[in-house]
Amino acid sequence: MKVVITRPKERSEVFAKLLKKEGFEPILFPTLEIVYNKDVNVDLNKYDWIIFTSPSGVIGLYNILDDRKKDRVKDKKIAVIGEKTAKTFKKYFGKSPDIIPKEYTAEKLLEELKKVINGNERFLIPTTPSTRDILKNNLNADLLFVYNSVEPKNLKEKIEKLKKELKDEKFILTFTSGLTAKNFFKYVNNEFSKIIEKNYIVAIGPITGKVIEEFGFKPLLPKIYTIEGIMEVIKNIK
Repeated sequence: MKVVITRPKERSEVFAKLLKKEGFEPILFPTLEIVYNKDVNVDLNKYDWIIFTSPSGVIGLYNILDDRKKDRVKDKKIAVIGEKTAKTFKKYFGKSPDIIPKEYTAEKLLEELKKVINGNERFLIPTTPSTRDILKNNLNADLLFVYNSVEPKNLKEKIEKLKKELKDEKFILTFTSGLTAKNFFKYVNNEFSKIIEKNYIVAIGPITGKVIEEFGFKPLLPKIYTIEGIMEVIKNIK
């Protein structure tokens, strides 16, 4: 069975390997591209916490800091949205984060933070302009745009070609963020919708799932909001 991976290409390799190992045929079809910003400055002295909501936020911050500032990051309290982001942070900065919620959503991360903060602490969130506002709106936080989430060129035409490729196949569509889903489904026409309805959609978590539902589809959700969790759902489909 074919499995369409819509996450950015540079973050699809591990997922594709897991699929191949289980006998699936991965199709790399990124509906999102990550473009890192270079000309960004930040005064780390202003912040007590740094919050990361994606591995791209970690990489983006690392890219703009000199060695002295990279060391300063280790002195901050660190909160991350999930285990993949935690692993990326440890890889780049050599430190484990202070907070990881059990459920990998911004809402659950906010709940965990509110248990330990004193109300006067300041937060830095390295992210993208398309980020959700729940953390910023509920914390004394500044957003630092270290990367942009960009729609690939000619995506509408590419989706039309994908429709033709999948027309007579059994397949699974996978989405790891609301934006990957939005960029995909806004170009899905009625013909493709009918084809998709006969197949499967897997979303990494409830926030992504809600975006998909807004387009009239019902995705399957994993118990754990990771690629490994998605794999468990896919293996059960098989």
